[in-house]
Amino acid sequence: MIAKSALLRRRTVLQIALGWVGTTTILVAPPNTANAAPKISKAAVAYQDHPDGDKRCDKCVQFQAPDACKLVDGPVSPQGSCRIFTPQRQT
Repeated sequence: MIAKSALLRRRTVLQIALGWVGTTTILVAPPNTANAAPKISKAAVAYQDHPDGDKRCDKCVQFQAPDACKLVDGPVSPQGSCRIFTPQRQT
């Protein structure tokens, strides 16, 4: 019969090993792009390549320099604007 302390050590070692295997699998797995939100067309958001008053892409929280948007498909001008403009918070 196996001693109780030896059984507990074996169980602990197996739990740690399985934890490492699971963690490694998660960290090296490619990102699941199927769950990424699709971008919206420029036409759907009424994108224009010039500002609309104070509304400019480079002042929007969704803007990604130098010429991208997190929500709108395709390149955008930093001077452009659209109807989903969300101003950056002033600090």
